[in-house]
Amino acid sequence: MLWLSMTLSVLGDRLYGLAAMWVVYAATGSSSLMGLVAAVESLPYIVLGGSATVMARFSRWRRLAWIDAGRAAAAAGVPLLWSPDLPGFVAMLVLVLLLGGLSAVFEPNLGALIPQLVEPDEVAQVSCLFDLTARVAAVIGQGCVGVLLQLVSEIQLFAIDGFTFVVSALALGWLGRRTRLGKHAPDAGRTRSPREVDPWDGGVRKGGAQDGGRPGGARPGDVRDGRRPGDARDGKGRGREGEARDGRAPDGRPRDEWASTDGLQVVRARIVLRAHRRVGVAIAVHGVALFAAAVSTVGLPPLLVSRFGQGAAGYGLALAATAAGGLAGNLLTGHLPHRWPWLTTYCVAWTGAGLSLAGLGVADSMAAVIGLCVLSGLLFPVCAVTLRTHLSRFGPAARLRLLTVDQTAVRAAGTVGMLLLPFAVDAAPAEAFVGAGALLSALALLGWWVGRRAGEGPLVMTDAA
Repeated sequence: MLWLSMTLSVLGDRLYGLAAMWVVYAATGSSSLMGLVAAVESLPYIVLGGSATVMARFSRWRRLAWIDAGRAAAAAGVPLLWSPDLPGFVAMLVLVLLLGGLSAVFEPNLGALIPQLVEPDEVAQVSCLFDLTARVAAVIGQGCVGVLLQLVSEIQLFAIDGFTFVVSALALGWLGRRTRLGKHAPDAGRTRSPREVDPWDGGVRKGGAQDGGRPGGARPGDVRDGRRPGDARDGKGRGREGEARDGRAPDGRPRDEWASTDGLQVVRARIVLRAHRRVGVAIAVHGVALFAAAVSTVGLPPLLVSRFGQGAAGYGLALAATAAGGLAGNLLTGHLPHRWPWLTTYCVAWTGAGLSLAGLGVADSMAAVIGLCVLSGLLFPVCAVTLRTHLSRFGPAARLRLLTVDQTAVRAAGTVGMLLLPFAVDAAPAEAFVGAGALLSALALLGWWVGRRAGEGPLVMTDAA
């Protein structure tokens, strides 16, 4: 049921974004206005990423169902409000902004909730499955827009899009009724009360064990004067009541470093990233990768035309090769032996992806281009699944916050790349590929070096570690 919901949500999201851009372009003939639609859709990801409290309020299956219902309403609103004039264009921007805001809340919360449904040793396989689902749905979404626009009108297309969100909302609502946090989920993903949880360490109790004797870790200062987080302090009340009176967390930390929303602890990003610097390095490398990927997005068609005389057929072949590599890489990633530390695997994979990107700039045949596209496709799932699996081992609050920070970083970097790198592609397509690939490889290696020297202790994980 969750797989169905995610597939339809990703498919609907991709259909909506591409269809909105196409409708605007078909009506205005303006590439800049089409690009503005894409930028507006990404804006909420960047803005909402800084609000831990907003994100935490929706960390429930049934609330995600309501978000998908809202996305269905946004899709249904396009046929009612769109017109090829200024008011219609403004209405389209508002609807796209609304969809972007709902999606920005939906995606990290879904990623944070998934580990609650499986045992810790199954997280890697489940991460592979959902990474594959997202990739397949994204590719299908691109193809569906072109096919559906040949068969139905724009109004009917948005109706189909809204239907995908409705089905996803029903699936999530059903899952919310069947699954209760802390009742049917493994302890690794269960939401804990303020007495049980230490938001600094992502949900781990003093003594190196979570509920059920699970190994973890905590800082020596987490128990002060015989008290644990959430214990009463000098008669000021317990848990959230004590916090409300003196403006401090139950363990005495300043209020701006700790919060609670509907029982789910809210952690500040700087607290988690300061304690787990290797995760911060990985997120930074991920952002660089998405920045560099803009070269391929906007530069591959002109590169194929100018160097090899290839048109749409050659471009489609390159995309198919990347997709095939991604499928193969996803199937292999879950079975890779864990011989290296996770950050080493992650940075080495991005280094290889950067070399593949740079190789496109010096490739002398279409066969070489296809081979490099396959290699890139193989490496992308390794990067995505390695990071997602590692983040899944954190407690619920820290996991949600880190996924949100990662999403914000990659969206911001990708948007900047789409705004800046097209100028480099216009000036010199081949050199743009070489420069972007070299930048990614160099910074991935730098990230590996910095991560090795971070000197932090073992990360707080579930018993999968």
